[in-house]
Amino acid sequence: MLTEGDPAPDFDLPRPATGGDQTYRLSAAAREGPVVVAFYPLADVDGAADLLTALAGADWAGAGRLAAFGVGVGERADHERLVDRTDVGFPLLLDRDGYFADRYGLLEPAGEGAVRMAPAVYLVDGDCVVRFARQLDAGESPPVEAIRDALASL
Repeated sequence: MLTEGDPAPDFDLPRPATGGDQTYRLSAAAREGPVVVAFYPLADVDGAADLLTALAGADWAGAGRLAAFGVGVGERADHERLVDRTDVGFPLLLDRDGYFADRYGLLEPAGEGAVRMAPAVYLVDGDCVVRFARQLDAGESPPVEAIRDALASL
């Protein structure tokens, strides 16, 4: 897993929608201000919904211009179920094959060619450097206070 001070791999990921796909680039968002990036396995739609809802409901007052992306790893059908269930106010992107999750060091072998992934939250600054990183246990709430502290240090 990436840690504080590591360069955050840039990504262009789609926001699938019935009317067509939009693509979002991490570096473009980071040029405008810090970005919170939450990775989550789409196989656990309930856990992903809880994580995203907690981030969306956090009090980011005083954070200035802050962007957020949710990055789901898994199938498009699971992504669509999550989108239908969750209204968070920030883009939910799809990393279908886990390419970018792997570049962030989040995929682990689970035997017989399978992989597993725990959710993780990052704060990325304007230079695309990781300023906060935390892998989460199943059901663990995002560490909003720690992310705010990292934001305050930028």
